[in-house]
Amino acid sequence: MSDAIKQAKQYISNKDYKEALKLARKRHGKDDIEDYIAILDLLIDEDYLIALEEKGMYYQYYDETHDNGDYGEKYFDLYLKKQPRSINVISDKALSRFNKGHVDEALEYMDKAYEKYSSYSKIEKPRIKKNEVLMGKIELQIQAKHYHDALINLNQYEDRYGIDEKLLLYKGQMLQKEGENRKALDYLNKSLENEDTLVGFNAKADALYELKEYKQALKAYNRCIQYENRADPDLELRTNFNYKAAFCCVELGDEQEAIKHLNKTINMLNEYGRLPNDLERIYQKCSFEKERIMKTGKVKDSEFRQSKFLSYKSAIYILIIILILYIILKILGYG
Repeated sequence: MSDAIKQAKQYISNKDYKEALKLARKRHGKDDIEDYIAILDLLIDEDYLIALEEKGMYYQYYDETHDNGDYGEKYFDLYLKKQPRSINVISDKALSRFNKGHVDEALEYMDKAYEKYSSYSKIEKPRIKKNEVLMGKIELQIQAKHYHDALINLNQYEDRYGIDEKLLLYKGQMLQKEGENRKALDYLNKSLENEDTLVGFNAKADALYELKEYKQALKAYNRCIQYENRADPDLELRTNFNYKAAFCCVELGDEQEAIKHLNKTINMLNEYGRLPNDLERIYQKCSFEKERIMKTGKVKDSEFRQSKFLSYKSAIYILIIILILYIILKILGYG
């Protein structure tokens, strides 16, 4: 038995559950997950509900497998059996359902938390404010690409709670997604005055792009490209500002610069093999545009010369042909 476990048991025997929980969190901070979970289990045995939520949140956010894809939901369910009117844990459960792909159920849980906020708060003080519950729902809608519904709720949020940093950014993004590009720029410019964000500059650039203000759009896309390492996990975002920078250059008559952006986008997407349909379409669009430019003979491709980029399907066909040729040669006694 580790010293941490011994100390935790001492705290628990004295009913000093808060100190035991602090000790557990310290073990988590030192990556001692075994002792962290063990102390939480000791607290759960004592019916200390905060430890039950803590364990669920560990699997929701930190565990690599998220407890084999459960995202802490079974612990949130155990909590809600004992405290069914907990805003905190209803919100936790909503995120678990969302992470499992049950978007509509997740949004229903956020609605439940928001609509009954006052009665919940009398029993257990929520960590988050009522407006934050609504914003949490909006963030789930944005992640699920329910842009129209998100915009409706953003309008509701602005009417009830006024303007804040998240409202400016998200409403600017959603207005742009809904094609209201001039209005979008009003919100995005205010958002970017408060904080430079990649998603903010990307949305601003998209609005300018749709308004055919290509010079200004390119400036914003180049700002994104300058800091694109911050968007490393988000392939869709990185692809967007790189490939649209290329087409801004085309519209501005700078095809040499366009080739640089096209090469970069094609090369970036090549690293991922099979692509979702929307990214595959962008890949093909960039490949066709590069081929069109190169056929004019006015631009030199110093990086790739006359190399051509194959789609995932084409690459598979070539591999199959090579395999067949290899088998034929083996049969004929070669190799």
